Amino acid sequence: MAKKLLFILLFLNNYISFSQEIVKEFDLVMEKKRDFFQVVNENKKEVILFLNDKEKVTAIRFDEKFEIKDSLSSARPEKIYDEIIGYSQNENDYFVFWGSEDRKKINSQYFNFATKEIKTTSISLDLKKEKIIKELTINNVFYLITIVKNTSILKFYISDNKGNLNEKTVDLSHLEFKNMYGNPENLYTVLTDESSEPSFQKVANDSPPSLALSTKRYKIYTYSPNEIIFTMDNTTNATQVLRINSQDFTSELKSIAQPKTQRGEYGSLIFKSNSFLIDNKILQIKTNAFVLFITISDLNGNKIKEYKALHDQEIDFKNSDFFQESDGILNQKNIENTEKFLRKIHNFPSISCYNLNGIYYTAIGSSVDKSHASGGGGMGVSGIGVGAGGMVPIYYGSYTVENLISYTDKIVLYTNCLFDSNFNHVKGEVKKSAFDKARIFLEEDKNIHESVSFFTKSIYKDLILFKFNKSLYLGNYNKTNKKYQIFSFTE
Repeated sequence: MAKKLLFILLFLNNYISFSQEIVKEFDLVMEKKRDFFQVVNENKKEVILFLNDKEKVTAIRFDEKFEIKDSLSSARPEKIYDEIIGYSQNENDYFVFWGSEDRKKINSQYFNFATKEIKTTSISLDLKKEKIIKELTINNVFYLITIVKNTSILKFYISDNKGNLNEKTVDLSHLEFKNMYGNPENLYTVLTDESSEPSFQKVANDSPPSLALSTKRYKIYTYSPNEIIFTMDNTTNATQVLRINSQDFTSELKSIAQPKTQRGEYGSLIFKSNSFLIDNKILQIKTNAFVLFITISDLNGNKIKEYKALHDQEIDFKNSDFFQESDGILNQKNIENTEKFLRKIHNFPSISCYNLNGIYYTAIGSSVDKSHASGGGGMGVSGIGVGAGGMVPIYYGSYTVENLISYTDKIVLYTNCLFDSNFNHVKGEVKKSAFDKARIFLEEDKNIHESVSFFTKSIYKDLILFKFNKSLYLGNYNKTNKKYQIFSFTE
């Protein structure tokens, strides 16, 4: 089957640029209609690269040095299955799930590299009065999560070792969710306060999360293999944190309070807020044009640390200038002072954080679509996040790629902070992450720009970005030279 792939391994070549090296390059001829995604098997130290065109799906298996071990090919499912919605993996078994537009028809595509077996199975889902919340893979298990309309009932369709989807119903009616006005309401109504469709932004630990993604006020976290955590920032008074155990499906709801403010205090009646969860700690931001609060608590609501900055003061817990990016990390300029920074971010505040060697790298700011940014005292926006500004939908589970391209057509405003394990401020320079180095490389690399203008529709389907063996790897198809290249970036 390998000869059907139309590629020949050329060479292994190394060089350093922004702590970056090319670890693999091979000839590859692909159809115009194509997309890529990868599955990382850390236990076996393997990476499976799936290449999809209009006729077939090809799975190429690499070892940890990115030497090609073998490959399998299968016909692409019929047209009713228009996109890949997830995958699952168990030992030598890999399942790729394709979904119809309404998700009532699922195609489970099976690959086994040990036996060379390939097969497909059709699955029908009733989805009666259900709305899809999220499709994701956690700990190599695929979940399709729905909510029953006008209720607090969630349904989980979970992959098993045979590629089937088993249904699990979780009734959360005993929990008291709050709507945007702080009144008790069912979960469905809470999730559709501001939108007709319930939607959560996935956050994983594959790469430092962008402010563009963390601007979303409804998030789902997949850090833990044993629980799924939902956060809701639909009010400025508190963050609602829903934890569901993925083993026994018990649930817990906590309301983590934001700092209290009196009516008219700090020069404005209107505050906006958001949050970010990491290592079972929650970072909350609450701000208007005159004051900024940052609060860190545990998931029981016990406060660990709180910071406050006024508009006419320096932010003494930041480690960088105020920056404004417009369509790329290299297109950056400084914002003069705290007053101008708060005036720009207060309508849609965002906070994100990642842990590197025991230090919490934290970004505070905002992200808005360029087409909706307004001048003067702030920024207006409609439809923040992936999908806005003409962004092309990407494969469901490529969180790191989604993270990477989330900056497209965005104005991103931020400052960087460093905190220790107890969230005390740490002085020092903010180092560039492997993720930032990948962003810089993509914006600077001449070969990629000769092949395709950066962040056009055609580059979305050709990029993969994934964490493996503590390094970050970027895959890109150079359509000019008909080569697929994999690059490595380190911290």
